[in-house]
Parts: sequence; structure tokens; C-alpha cells
Amino acid sequence: MSRTLDLGCGDVPRNPFHADDLCGVDVRSDLSGNIRSADLVLGPIPFDDESFDYVTAFDFIEHVPRIVYAPHRRHPFVEVMNEVHRVLKPGGLFLSHTPAYPHGVAFRDPTHVNIITEETFPIYFDDESRAASIYGFNGAFKIRLQRWQGPHLLTVLQKTSAEAAAPRPGGVNPRVSVFIPVHNGERHLEKTLDSVLAQTFRDFELICIDDGSTDGSAQILKRYADKDSRVRIITCERNLGSAPKALNRALGAMTGGYFVYASQDDLFSADWLASMHARALETGADAVIPEVVLHHEGQPGKDRSLVGLAGDAGVELSGREACQHSLDWSIPGNALWNAQLVRRLGFEEFGLNSDEYSVRRFFLQCNKVVFSGGRFLYRQDNPDAVTKRMSPGRFDWPYTRLRLAQLLREHRFPDQLVGREIDMATREMTRLKQALPTYAAEWSPPEVARAQAAVVRFEQRLSLPQVFDEPVRRRTAAQRVAKWKNSLRKLPAKLGLR
Repeated sequence: MSRTLDLGCGDVPRNPFHADDLCGVDVRSDLSGNIRSADLVLGPIPFDDESFDYVTAFDFIEHVPRIVYAPHRRHPFVEVMNEVHRVLKPGGLFLSHTPAYPHGVAFRDPTHVNIITEETFPIYFDDESRAASIYGFNGAFKIRLQRWQGPHLLTVLQKTSAEAAAPRPGGVNPRVSVFIPVHNGERHLEKTLDSVLAQTFRDFELICIDDGSTDGSAQILKRYADKDSRVRIITCERNLGSAPKALNRALGAMTGGYFVYASQDDLFSADWLASMHARALETGADAVIPEVVLHHEGQPGKDRSLVGLAGDAGVELSGREACQHSLDWSIPGNALWNAQLVRRLGFEEFGLNSDEYSVRRFFLQCNKVVFSGGRFLYRQDNPDAVTKRMSPGRFDWPYTRLRLAQLLREHRFPDQLVGREIDMATREMTRLKQALPTYAAEWSPPEVARAQAAVVRFEQRLSLPQVFDEPVRRRTAAQRVAKWKNSLRKLPAKLGLR
């Protein structure tokens, strides 16, 4: 006799698998039927281990937060998935059917951090990456199905056996997976693809994610894929809106043991991959950083190179040291990464530039970080790049810096570093708020609303006492006043008055 359990069922459990025995538990309420408070104190699902052939969930993903910081840090969504894994029989199926963009309480409450979205959560729980293991997930699923059904996303995961969930033996797969998110990038795309395909290192795959392009990018990608089997295209039917989302969408397709990503307008020396790959094999490092050139095409005099740490390419850094040096771009984050590390962590998706935050998380998990030859030409002269043009997404930048301050605090970095990031985030958001009326005159109402929502999100996060306590903010204010007074003392000399 087959059995199914429906989560988030409301009054009537659903039975899409037509099981003989049907049960229901609403994860949005406690077992007495009362709607849960914001911290969602979830208890065990009240059934025995391996007692169900199927578990289904309709819309529940929008009600369960991923990380809760109040009253203490917890991972309710992972706890639910652990319970789902526990009650499923080996080979049992978990079905999720959820709106494409949930807007439930779990996504509105600023104390909830939604690092796992409705589209990417299979990556966090699948048997290949198990990225949620760092948050306490102790099982594994196989991704059996993920497809759109109108405005809803249907996902089916299958519980693997204990043997399948065990770590895999063997060394690192030598192949390199190169990822390039593409959105309306036809202006520079061909040069970028040519630059990758001209690499002297040949054992790589080039995964291009066409993120809902409306220009000729799709045709360019198809032409290159037709003539070189290493080029693979993943097409998003609608624009996901950021590189981190596009990257997460494609991580499940990665077959390499090393991961590197670039923008649709970057360029590379012919030995870029070969140099990083050789250094990774030589040192066993989880991250290898080439020479990164802040590049202005046709104006070489404006180029600036970042080589090693203060010019020392032979230095080896711990992950913690690399994270700290990356804060002021003493070292860049344009690295060749251990692919297993990237699979495990995934990219945060809370903002347009949240990959800046993710790179620091990657560094913190590295065994060591080293440097290599080869050149990554990081284009600085493309006015259409998201880093150059003003858009509502720019209001995500101070929030990303604020989240970075929070990450530093969680990892017990000095208060001075935490305070500096808070200070820079606050000043940047203040400047953007002051300029918002000017931008609003040129933006559509939805774009203005997007920017205003980003301001509210920033201020709510900054006000959380569990995240940024008053002493840190007082120290930050004192540092700002001291810097201002010091500037005043130097002013007469600057003006030639003494």
C-alpha cells in the first residue's frame, strides 16, 4: 500500500501521486493548528522514519524562511527538508509546486535570509553538490524533474540511498568549467567567446547562460555552439535579473572539477586557463587568482594590473587572509575555484551584485589561496555593464556591503573591519537616497518602487540589534568623527595658510 504526506496542505491534503493512504501536516502552523510566529519554531513531522512513498508541498516554500536571525540563528527550511528526507522511504519522491516568485511572509520579513530560492533549492539538496550540508542538511536527493507549469515551478526530487549520499572517493576532475552569464551582450560577446576558445588549455567546457536576451546574443551563442562542441548553452525563458541567479540556474550542468566565471565583455590571455590550472594542480589550492587587469580597450595607458598580493605572486594565503585582503581589492575575486566548493555553497541571490558577497564566502571556505600567471582583462569601458550604468539595481550595492559586514562579524573579524563596511554601506546608501528624486524623473514607476524597496530593506537590516549591535555602530560613528576632525586639522596646511 502506498502512502503520501502533503505539507502546507491547509484544510484538504492533496494526492497527485494517487497513493492509497493520504496524510497531511501544515508546516505553516503548529500541530494544534495555530499560525506560527515569525520565528517558525518547527517541530518534527509526527510520523515514523521512512514511512512515506511520497511527500508533496504546494506553495509552502514561500512560508518557510531559509535563515532566521531572531532570537538566534537557525535554518528552518533545512530543518523541514531534513524531516522530509527522514520520513521518505529510500527512492521516495518529494514534489514541490510553487509560484515562480513567492511573496509570502518568509520573503518579506527582514530577519529572514532567503539564500535558497524556488528555482535553486534542488542544487542545495541534490546528491552531487549538497550545498545545504553547511547549514545542517544530512541527506541527499536526485533531481528527477524541474519544469515550468505556467506561473508555477514543478520540482520532483528522489531520496537517494545512504550509499549514494556518501562522499565520493578519488581526486579532482581536471576539467575546467567556464561560466558566462549573458544578457543582451551582443556588443562584445563574440570577442569574449573567441578569447575563451583561443585558450592553450583545451580540457574545458564553456557554459553560456542566455538570461532572457532580446538582442542578437542568442543567435551568436548558437553559432558558436554549432562550430565548437565545448560550448554549451542554457537558456532562461525569462530574465532572472542578475548574474548570481543565472549562475545558480546552471551549476547543476557543471561537469568540471574547477569552476571559473566571467562577464560577457571580459577578455583573457591565451594562457589564462593553463596558468591557473597548473598552479591549482601544483599547490592543491581551492582558489587560484591570475593577474587581473582593469582593462580599457584601445587605451592601454589607463589599464591597471593587480598581481598577487602587493605584487608578490608567490605568496600563499589562508582563506581568512584572502577574504580580508579582498575587502579593499588588494586582491581580486576573479579566481579559478574548486568546483566542489562552489557547488556546495552556491551563489547568494539577494541583490544584483551579491556575487561580490559570495566570493568572500568562497574565500572563507578555501584551504588556501594562491596566484598564477595568465591575464584576466576585466573590462572597465563598457557603459552598458551593470557596474557602470545607473539603475534601480544600484541600490542593492550598499545592502551587499552591509551583508558583507554581517558575514565578517559572524566570522569574528575585528570590529574595525566590520565598522568600516557598515560605515561605507551607510554613506553609499545616503548618497543614493539623496539622488533618488533625480533618478526617479527618468525611471518608470516600477523602477522607482524597486529602488525604494531596496532602501527600506537596507534600513531594516541595519536596525536589527541581533545583527549590528549598538557598540559596533557607536565605534563606527566615533571613527567617522575622528576622521573628520583630523581632516579639519590638516585643512589650513592644504590651503597654504601655515
